[in-house]
Amino acid sequence: MAGRMRMLGFLAAVICTLACGGCKDKARERALAEAEEAQTELNKVRGELARSKREVADLRKELTAAKETRDELHLKVEQFIKERTGAATAAEQAQEAVRTLTARSAEQAQSVESLQKELKQLRALVAEQQATIAEMQKRPEVPAGAAVGGDGAAGQQNSEPNEGAKKDEGSESKRTFHN
Repeated sequence: MAGRMRMLGFLAAVICTLACGGCKDKARERALAEAEEAQTELNKVRGELARSKREVADLRKELTAAKETRDELHLKVEQFIKERTGAATAAEQAQEAVRTLTARSAEQAQSVESLQKELKQLRALVAEQQATIAEMQKRPEVPAGAAVGGDGAAGQQNSEPNEGAKKDEGSESKRTFHN
C-alpha cells in the first residue's frame, strides 16, 4: 500500500505537473497572444504617433506661413493707413486752397465790377468833356473888350464854373487813375 500510495502520489504529482505544465503552456500561449496583440497595438500607436507628428509638422508649417502672411498684411494695412492719412491731408489742403481761391475770385469779381463802374463813369465824364469841348468850339470867340462888359461878365461867370468843374473833373479823373 505504501507502494501504491507512492504510486498514486507520484501519479498525482505527474498529473498535476502535466496539468500544470499544460496550464503553463496555455498561460504561455495566452501571454504570447497578448504580447502579439500588444505589439500590434504598439505598432498601431507608433504609426498614429508618426502620422500625428507629421500632421503637427505640417500644421506648424501652415502656422508659420499664416503668421508671415499676417505680418505682410499688417505691414500693407499700415502702409494703406499712412497713404490714406496722406491723402486726407492732401484733400484738406486742396479744400483750403479751393476756399482761398474762391475768396480771391469773389474779391476779384468785386474789384472788376468796381473797375467797370469807374470805367463807365470815366467814359461818361470823357463824353461830357468832349461835348463841352465841342460846344465851346462852336461858340464864337468873345472879343477882349466885350469880356469887361455886362454880358461878358455873365459869360465869364458861366464859363468859370465850367472851367472850375472841368478842373475838378480832371483832377478827379487823375485821382481815379492814380488809385
